[in-house]
Amino acid sequence: MALIYVTSSNPGEGKTGVAAAIARQLAYSGTPVRLVRLEDAQGSAAAEDAAWFAGLDFAPGSPAGVQAAAPGAAEGETLVIEGPLSGAPADAKVVLVARDQKPASTPPGTVAIVVTDVDGLAGIRATAGSPLLVEVGEDRTLAGFSISEVTAALNVEVLVQGDGGDPTSDHLVIAPIGSDAGQPYFRRFDSKAVVVRFDKTDQHLAAIKGQPNLLILTGGRRPSDYLFDAAGANGIPVLLSRTDTENTVIALEGIFDRTRFHGERKLERMAELLDGSGLAEALA
Repeated sequence: MALIYVTSSNPGEGKTGVAAAIARQLAYSGTPVRLVRLEDAQGSAAAEDAAWFAGLDFAPGSPAGVQAAAPGAAEGETLVIEGPLSGAPADAKVVLVARDQKPASTPPGTVAIVVTDVDGLAGIRATAGSPLLVEVGEDRTLAGFSISEVTAALNVEVLVQGDGGDPTSDHLVIAPIGSDAGQPYFRRFDSKAVVVRFDKTDQHLAAIKGQPNLLILTGGRRPSDYLFDAAGANGIPVLLSRTDTENTVIALEGIFDRTRFHGERKLERMAELLDGSGLAEALA
């Protein structure tokens, strides 16, 4: 049995993503692994994290609920535990996650420090030592927002459910004024949510052809039936905001700064960044 404990001083510093990426790397290398989320400080998304962990196919048996303490592990199994700074088991290898800058002190058992959202850094920078220091730069994919986070930020009506799921978007795209520029403009952005006024049917159809994760209509009025047919056929969810475009965008300001870590896109990106950083070797 091995215990890896991923922790941070405050919620929102990135430990969920680091824990999931560590577990994924272990599983893909042939090690049986489970992810465990411990009770954490008020304001954390511990319950949501635990539910997400339980759905990851590479970590079968991960508990769907928040745990008061680390459970027992089977022989040959590794537990990757996410929890508060004070909760690390004495025999665990600790990974300390911090945002922006390296913390002044580390808890006992720390083998690696991962600093996320480092200003001015592209990709990662690893510095050998004891503990290992891995710095992760600001990253658009890791900061991506989900449909549920948009829904929580706005007063919206769900017009089209789409194919389900809660994918994250790297870009918030406001539709251009000219319809001729619509489709080429939308295709410039890889993973996106599009904001467009309710009565701009040509822009709705152009946006749908650009395959957004989400279409956000503004102005609070029902759009053309063409929109329902096109969005439904393509599995694209559509939300209707009660306010105009300007105020809708204002309400979404800062959404990139308060997203939580979940979804395949973010996990794939975090795993890609940490691969080759030396973190796996430090935890071996």
